[in-house]
Amino acid sequence: EPNFVGSFDGGEYVYFFFRETAVEYINCGKAVYSRIARVCKKDTGGKNILSQNWATYLKARINCSISGEFPFYFNEIQSVYQLPNDKTKFYATFTTSTNGLVGSAVCSYDINEIHAAFAGKFKEQATSNSAWLPVLNSKIPEPRPGTCVNDTSTLPDNVLNFIRSHPLMDKAVSHEHNNPVFYKRDLVFTKLVVDKIKVEILNQEYTVYYVGTNNGRIYKIVQYYRNQESKSKLLDIFEIAQSEAIQVMEISQSRKSLYVATDYRIKQIDLAMCNRRYDNCFRCVKDPYCGWDKDTGTCKPYELGLLQDVGNETYDICDTSVLKKKIVVTYGQSVHLGCFVKIPEVLKNQQVTWYHHSKEKGRYEIKYSPTKYIETTERGLVVISVNEADGGRVRLPFGWFSPLQLQHHCGCTQIHILLWVDGGLGGCTPPNKSNDYQKIYSDWCHEFEKYKSAMKSWEKKQAKSQRLILRC
Repeated sequence: EPNFVGSFDGGEYVYFFFRETAVEYINCGKAVYSRIARVCKKDTGGKNILSQNWATYLKARINCSISGEFPFYFNEIQSVYQLPNDKTKFYATFTTSTNGLVGSAVCSYDINEIHAAFAGKFKEQATSNSAWLPVLNSKIPEPRPGTCVNDTSTLPDNVLNFIRSHPLMDKAVSHEHNNPVFYKRDLVFTKLVVDKIKVEILNQEYTVYYVGTNNGRIYKIVQYYRNQESKSKLLDIFEIAQSEAIQVMEISQSRKSLYVATDYRIKQIDLAMCNRRYDNCFRCVKDPYCGWDKDTGTCKPYELGLLQDVGNETYDICDTSVLKKKIVVTYGQSVHLGCFVKIPEVLKNQQVTWYHHSKEKGRYEIKYSPTKYIETTERGLVVISVNEADGGRVRLPFGWFSPLQLQHHCGCTQIHILLWVDGGLGGCTPPNKSNDYQKIYSDWCHEFEKYKSAMKSWEKKQAKSQRLILRC
């Protein structure tokens, strides 16, 4: 039995989205495929034995998969969405079969790809033991089955008989960009809604997906284009109702709100939750609804003049707004540089990259190694046996100092840590030549003599003070 998830009208057709047992796979076992079906709006049924049946009904498989030599398919459609003012795109959530590896994906579809599938070849099985193959063009009657006419009851018998026995198209409807917009394992997506944001003056357009799950969370994903290539990333995860599946989602443009319902509650959420979700510049500028006000140090609904960098094209956009932290360490000491007090949910499975800024090398990425740089479970960095090179190339009277910058490519907080390596007046690098040893020994002796002289002076003053006290 088919499980329908949505229907939409488009031009002279009505489109249905559903999942069902795949008849074309039945000889190899049981599998569920996602389908898109099409019926003409003027279809009133055929004649004779088809008088109570659609005369223009066709269906095609709709594909959502991770591309590769052996594609990974998300076969079961769960929900579908179309923007009210854009009839050229469909957006849908898919899952794998719950009997195997659990995973979910979001895919987008262009109406032209759908038209191409229905204009292509039909699929047939000659006998019950035969493979399903494309129908030869010479066997297709006229007018072409599935074509809209004013009165479907006037269609000839050969057309009606053909469409009755050949409702399935050979070509599957492919999604855009060769890969899903977003996918994740060990998670079941239930519903989705989509919003488009246009920044006219910057000639930018962003597609924002709100995807509900079976455990009561909303995944907020942004899709954009860079150099004509589609990019997408996870912006935020927020909990609506713990362990309650999201059943219904709708967007109200007039109220700028997202409405979410489970079986037990309904919630209204602002589309632009800027200052309530982002307390730092780096995450704020990635959200197309938001922008960072560097004067007040707050995240606000976007307007011209605020900082925004959804596509991560300007790595130092937040440099003037980041938290600066100073840590003083001694030569040879190991130091832990922390990133988070608690890792946000959206960043738990994302990579953190640390960068070191030095006068000699400039900005470069730190590579983890067991003898020098170790990543902690909280995405922090442990620097083993600190030396002046870790402090950069700016020499100060009592040590070395330069910034270590943490930057997360996928939406982390950003922090500058100024690492002060106290190595004494001359640093602690071991000398290599006898002259260097003699100079260091001479400098040490000179410093020690100054110390003894200062100590004797202090002792004389202390003794004098004691005598004055006794006299009083």
